[in-house]
Amino acid sequence: MKTLQGRVVCATNDKTVSVEVTRLAPHPKYKRRVRKKKKFQAHDPENKFQVGDYVQLEKCRPISKTKTFLAIPVPPRNAKKEAVSNELGLPLASAQA
Repeated sequence: MKTLQGRVVCATNDKTVSVEVTRLAPHPKYKRRVRKKKKFQAHDPENKFQVGDYVQLEKCRPISKTKTFLAIPVPPRNAKKEAVSNELGLPLASAQA
């Protein structure tokens, strides 16, 4: 499944959020990477996302003329760091002193 990440910019419609996805693309002539933005309409069945929230867009069947994505919450980044820090299950030497 195709997934994208972006920020909610409009949440006034019922069960719909407008999400702005930013990507880096090379400039055609100068080859410098520039930011390009695109807006997508996404389905939010529970109206739980507010303006400014970061969401992940998952491709799904067409829900309406403009909605072909489902908005889901972005998994937190902190969860991976905890698992790595206590990988062996042994206390750190600095914590023992």
